[in-house]
Amino acid sequence: MTKLVISASTFQSQVADLLPCNNFKKSQLTYSLIQAYNLFDYFDVIIRKPFCSKEDMIRFHSRPYIEQMMQAKLNGIQEYDHMEDNWNQLNEVSEAWYRANDEETPRETRFSSREKLLEYFKEIVESKCDESDSDDDKHVQKKMKPSNPDQEMLNEFNFTGDCPLFSFLPMYLQVCTGATLSLARELPPPSSENFERAIQINWDGGRHHASKNHASGFCYINDIVLLIQELRKKGFQRVSYIDFDLHHGDGVQNAFKYSNLIQTISLHLYESGFFPGTGSLQENKAPGLVNIPMMHGLNDKYLYVILLKIIIPLVDKHNPQVIIIQSGGDGLLGDKYDEWQLSIRGLAHSIMRIVNKFTDSHVIILGGGGYNELIMSRFNTYLTWQIVKRYSSFANIQQTKDFISNDFDCLIPEHEFSELYAEDNYKYWIYEQPGSIRNRTLRDNNTPAMIKQCISTIRDALN
Repeated sequence: MTKLVISASTFQSQVADLLPCNNFKKSQLTYSLIQAYNLFDYFDVIIRKPFCSKEDMIRFHSRPYIEQMMQAKLNGIQEYDHMEDNWNQLNEVSEAWYRANDEETPRETRFSSREKLLEYFKEIVESKCDESDSDDDKHVQKKMKPSNPDQEMLNEFNFTGDCPLFSFLPMYLQVCTGATLSLARELPPPSSENFERAIQINWDGGRHHASKNHASGFCYINDIVLLIQELRKKGFQRVSYIDFDLHHGDGVQNAFKYSNLIQTISLHLYESGFFPGTGSLQENKAPGLVNIPMMHGLNDKYLYVILLKIIIPLVDKHNPQVIIIQSGGDGLLGDKYDEWQLSIRGLAHSIMRIVNKFTDSHVIILGGGGYNELIMSRFNTYLTWQIVKRYSSFANIQQTKDFISNDFDCLIPEHEFSELYAEDNYKYWIYEQPGSIRNRTLRDNNTPAMIKQCISTIRDALN
């Protein structure tokens, strides 16, 4: 038996889309598309009101850094913020669809403003604090005396450029980090007599760049590091972290580079001038710290070779109790970075190969990068479906096998955000359909000789 757990709700998706790089819709499109296929019906546990405390964050991040981000005044619309209409655009789309289709009201309440979202969040905080046996939150609240950040402090913590202090930042951090930590809390300790494997998902997690006292690459709190710490606290010793994001998982690597029990494997683009500029083969200390640097144009074929020749043997050797997969989709064909040409099916197939092979390990799948929201909703939904189809105790194979047809004429199901896919002719696979306006072939700078050298170098480090 496998227990399927997901942290997801309209509330969580609206909070996640406070993050500027989500373009106000990435998480909501994913949640609504998964819901349109009724895939949530096949999960054993759905976490709908995730939350974590300030003290949870300080277990890795420095107190002064957290103090600045968790100021109460940031849980409101900032003077420079004129984005309410942009954040609210999907509410208008949803309302118009329900009116036009004479449908019943949505299954879950959508919040019509960020202030109303905050009101609901405060109810969650109050209930969580009432349930708690400790006074950690109140203690931290009294202890913290944040000051107005000057330019020097903004620069010190990197609250400039791609990581500004945006409106409702504290709520975003507590909800999205809480969603990841809630997964760990659902796992029984490894000492439990009867092992029941769990596969868990938080599409709003995977913030792999943040360091102890420094925001980076749209990442403010490193929920992955906090997750691993929580797993260790529960008694799990060996953890493997596998990062498929286009960018190097530098924050996670740096946090555990001296640990023999935490294995970090990052497959990423490594070219001059590309952020974050780390993750070369020279940094490797196999089998615990492994970087797999690739160049522009990586395709499904080479990804699968790397998976079979490097990633799976390394994980097999580590024999982890828990595998964490950061499934960032910014390497997918059609992403705004336009660097790799992985297909939805290709990346999902590689991830599922790991899930299917290591059946004695719990698996936690987190989101990450991906800057074409229409592609990411498709990818996240497709991978969710693959997991449900294979592992849900509620799934009937006949019911679920054709949910997402492989036919290029397969259409996005009718739902509240269907019209956002109109320019794609509502086709699920338009980015992979030969001859379509969305399908492009990039020049692949990865050569067979380079792949072979990469494999050989990493294998040599293992011996």
